[in-house]
Amino acid sequence: MTGDGGEPGSGSRLPGRRSVFWRVAAVLVGVQMLAVVLAISLSAWFAYDRALDLATTSVRLRLDAVAEEIERAAAWGPAGLDSIPAVLRADLSRRFPDPVYILGSDGTVVAQVNPAERPLESDETRPIPAEVMPVLSEAEITISRDGSGGWAFAPLFGQAGFPEGGVLVFPLSGTLARELGPAAAALTRAVGVVLLLVLAIALVLATLVTWQFVRPVRAMVSQIEAIGRGDFTVRLLSHGTAEFDRLARSIHAMADEVAESFERLRSTDRLRRELIANVGHDLRTPLAALAGRVEEASRHIREGDTVSAARQLAGADAQARYLARLVDDLFELSVLDAPEPVLRVEPVPIAEWLSDALAHHEAPCREAGIRLEADLAPDLPVIRADGVRLMRLMDNLLINARQHTPEGGTITVSASREGARILVRVTDSGEGIPPESVTRLFDRYNRGSDARTRSRTGTGLGLAIARAVAPPHGGSLEAANRAEGGAEFVLTLPTDLA
Repeated sequence: MTGDGGEPGSGSRLPGRRSVFWRVAAVLVGVQMLAVVLAISLSAWFAYDRALDLATTSVRLRLDAVAEEIERAAAWGPAGLDSIPAVLRADLSRRFPDPVYILGSDGTVVAQVNPAERPLESDETRPIPAEVMPVLSEAEITISRDGSGGWAFAPLFGQAGFPEGGVLVFPLSGTLARELGPAAAALTRAVGVVLLLVLAIALVLATLVTWQFVRPVRAMVSQIEAIGRGDFTVRLLSHGTAEFDRLARSIHAMADEVAESFERLRSTDRLRRELIANVGHDLRTPLAALAGRVEEASRHIREGDTVSAARQLAGADAQARYLARLVDDLFELSVLDAPEPVLRVEPVPIAEWLSDALAHHEAPCREAGIRLEADLAPDLPVIRADGVRLMRLMDNLLINARQHTPEGGTITVSASREGARILVRVTDSGEGIPPESVTRLFDRYNRGSDARTRSRTGTGLGLAIARAVAPPHGGSLEAANRAEGGAEFVLTLPTDLA
């Protein structure tokens, strides 16, 4: 059973309930209908007030006409109005839906005519409102809508032309209601029609407005879902509004960052697998050789052959030193491959750094019959860098050059300042770099079968470490073959490290 708690997937089973389209449309329709109801209510209130004024005027005219008829048809005596004919009484009962009172000059009720549509009991009487007494002598038609139902009064003039009483309609609620009936019915019909029309228009407008708002959101949701499934090439369409375009740009930037992160993760995973495979391969061979030599030395000791045992132990010692170098190189490379490798920054004079590196390799080169030459410009600056790692970089380049330069060859180290860059070149007169190895020269464990990469004692990480030292210093390391033969390694460092 699925509840409304927002479980995953429940929204897809209840699209109508969950969709923002219907919520926004309902809000828009509700706001429009509220505005229309308020407008109609105010209009109806003003219309009712105006209709009530017109109804009051109509009652005034009718009451005046009734008073004139009574004056002509009534029986007048010395003391004033005596009686009114039965025919006139019957006519008055149909004129007003409220009781009609014929008053004498002193306010006494001479006659009471009840409405024909709702006849009253014969003994049913109502007290005359106190407000009527003052208007008897004023001889003016007066209508009051205050009090319980209101009342209307018209004076009666006797044969001598003096006020002799009046005609009172009390209460006035039925009369006013009958006068207002047609207007109220017409207003009700008009309000109903207007409400239906407004509701239809509101629904259409709300649907159009909401769809214009929801459609790009739905499109973005579907495209974001595609990005969530791993398709980072999806691009959201422009919808012509600054807000949606800004959202689309933000989503594109996020997708690009996620794609880059995924690519970095894939690359890191690939490098990790390669590292594990290469480390396993490089450690397995010297460890096996080390174990074999130790085993042979033990056998020779048991046999009393100390000379052979010593020779095997010397070989085991060489294998152990190789393993130590390999572990050191792996640690150094892992530090340099970190996103922000830690550098021990200090002032490093370029000329002094290169002179020290040349001094370290002068004796090994002389023993190998190789000339080691230097060509250092006099304007080399002092930079702030990690001197230990720069020395490691230069040592690795010189070791590589010495290993691949034949006896009688030459290794040259030159340095110059070119604009905002410092260029350090290490060239040799060896066999050069095979074309198929140029792109893989700085790869880890690059100890292939060719003369440039093969070494009996190297770990295969020297050039990889050398190149990894350059980027943290803002520089680069490249390699190429020289036209006159041999290889050339070019280290570029920025002068803004000065």
